[in-house]
Amino acid sequence: MSDVLTLHGLGCSVEVRCSGDAAAPLLEALRAAWSRCLVADGRVEPRAANPVEARLDDEGDLAHRLMATTQTVTRALIAAQAGHLLMVHAGAVSHPLTGVSLVYVAPGGTGKTTLSRRLGQSYGYLTDETVGMDADGRILPYPKPLSVRRQEQPGVKDELSPDALGLLAAPPAPVASRVVLLARDPAATAADVEEVPFMDAVFALTEQSSSLAALPRPLHRMADFIDAAGPVLRLRYAEAADLDGTVTALLGGAA
Repeated sequence: MSDVLTLHGLGCSVEVRCSGDAAAPLLEALRAAWSRCLVADGRVEPRAANPVEARLDDEGDLAHRLMATTQTVTRALIAAQAGHLLMVHAGAVSHPLTGVSLVYVAPGGTGKTTLSRRLGQSYGYLTDETVGMDADGRILPYPKPLSVRRQEQPGVKDELSPDALGLLAAPPAPVASRVVLLARDPAATAADVEEVPFMDAVFALTEQSSSLAALPRPLHRMADFIDAAGPVLRLRYAEAADLDGTVTALLGGAA
């Protein structure tokens, strides 16, 4: 078996090169976790990221190596698409029939993965990490493994395949149609939606963007995106389950 795994996401491909005494179990675990991103025979992405090195000498460190590899792969893909895609730190799901997609923007550790895991049971899973869009608002999916924190070890996350979690596949042509800023509030008694003023939305999305300055006319690109998908909404909620009805309304009906 080759020690190289080729993955795709954000419209590019990346080689992950496994090495070390425990390279074989590492490769097997990566293949399982990244099942949605494996490059099919004959598939050619228009762009390639720099290769990623993943070394494992002690199988007991497998979870940490998987976590680190996910982060390195994400950085490599973002770097490869800098100057080409508008990229925001967000999760996204898509209506499986219409391709209408909801992009939910938030910093790391604020509930995107939990929300993706729940919504992906009914809507196509696009990503829980980085949403990349071309100039027409078309999303280039990045269905990476979901990074789920262990309850008994908060510092460790398990990289779980969307296939193993039963999440739906993305439709062929997802389009960013609605954008929300997540504001998790444990004291909220129900989901609350409010419109975000245009300039506030520009600043909020710019703050959660990746490589924005590498794009031609970056602020115009962000403003055009908000015009097309807006108005941007702020969504306050306590638990992911509180958002079921709201998401159904935003995506134009139940899946």
